[in-house]
Amino acid sequence: MTDDDLCRMTATELLPLTQSGKVKAARLMRAVLDRIERLDKDTNGIANMDPEAAMADAEARDAALARGEAPGAFQGIPVTAKDLLNVKGLPTESGSFAHKGLMPDADVEAVARLRRKGAIPFAKTATPEFGHKVITDCPTNGITRNPWDLSRSCGGSSGGTGVATAMGFGPLHLSSDGAGSGRIPASACGVAGIKPTWGLIPHESTTDVFGSFTVIGVMGRSIADLALGLNGMKGMDRRDPWSFGSPAAPITLPADPVKAMKGMRVRVMMRTVNDWVDPEVEAAVLNAVSALTGAGAQEVGMVDDPVHDISSALTHMRAYQYARFGHLVEEFGDRMDRTAKMSLTSNPHHSYDALAMALRARTDIFHNMEHLLDGTDVYVTPTITTPSLPIDQVQDAPLVVDGVDYGPLREAWYPYTVPQNASGHPAMSVPVGMSSKGIPIGMQIVGPWHSEATLLTVAAALEKLMPWADRWPPAAA
Repeated sequence: MTDDDLCRMTATELLPLTQSGKVKAARLMRAVLDRIERLDKDTNGIANMDPEAAMADAEARDAALARGEAPGAFQGIPVTAKDLLNVKGLPTESGSFAHKGLMPDADVEAVARLRRKGAIPFAKTATPEFGHKVITDCPTNGITRNPWDLSRSCGGSSGGTGVATAMGFGPLHLSSDGAGSGRIPASACGVAGIKPTWGLIPHESTTDVFGSFTVIGVMGRSIADLALGLNGMKGMDRRDPWSFGSPAAPITLPADPVKAMKGMRVRVMMRTVNDWVDPEVEAAVLNAVSALTGAGAQEVGMVDDPVHDISSALTHMRAYQYARFGHLVEEFGDRMDRTAKMSLTSNPHHSYDALAMALRARTDIFHNMEHLLDGTDVYVTPTITTPSLPIDQVQDAPLVVDGVDYGPLREAWYPYTVPQNASGHPAMSVPVGMSSKGIPIGMQIVGPWHSEATLLTVAAALEKLMPWADRWPPAAA
């Protein structure tokens, strides 16, 4: 078994080997570190890592196993975390010179739980400054590129996470998702990513545990790995009130997910506030739905299309960002990302009236989501309306495809992913095909609160019906 073989294995495949000692944690970590050193020069997905500390952690895991200590549930598994999440020993720079070299005192709880179970959090993945946009470039780390086509964006704001997953820079990767930030790059990079229900994974480190849109999620190259990651991080934490409702039982997948599609009710929503969908994306999503119905799922009719007021989510998030980071503009504004600075100084979004209306609209979005789920187990959409974007796309420019202006990115490129952050519903992206230009296409699956097992079962059925995990991007060659 070569080092490349190890880097192409899933966490679920690796665990029996690391827990038995057949594969040393140190060998696996060295293979991953060498792969990053060799392959990340063009993609630029890793923002920070400490190879010496990572190897020391891995060797300590091996030594404990050799002494007869019981292996951890995540024994020796390398884990990356988005550079908005605290990992002890690594800076949390958030892509900003304002936080350059900022060292946290402790892991966020999600990372701490994996570490206590034997995982090795070893690297931070690239994010736009403060995670404020859906394209991953930032002042401190430069441009992060799509491994399928370096002239295209990997999406954002968990863009580095998507790249690390697609490139095999370890098997398990933590994202955060505030308006699609995890699902968008999962789709653009051709991997699976899930945003769980509010509170399934505690997010105690956010400054507003009641009002934040952002949840911690996970990306991987198999659906079993997503379930593994969620189970490793989920559960109540007294510092996060939303976690009090987190189910205690582990998330399990059926032995035969394709057979489990019999009677599964699926609703398809191809458009919401957007008028246009790339024909290749629409065809790929409908083909995936056809595969599900061919396995016994039932496609249910569309309810009246709920046109979610996703502009209200922008008001809420910008006000939240202003409260957290607005004070940094005076000192660091000349070194900030242009649109990050703009988002922190755009006064109309910060008025009491605008924020109160946005909070009220959030309730409407929740009700609309419940209406959309009435009479079905899941609903599906494209994750994004067209695969990836040119690398020179800017956040405040419209979506332009083949010379046609389709309007602002929020409404034209990722209208499907915003509502679930406002409403708290779980949602995920799973690969369902490739465009004619060789760029991955993702489908979003959405369900009721705490229906992660259902979402993952549908995704696991597609994983068997339309295999994707054996496709690797050219940059990973």
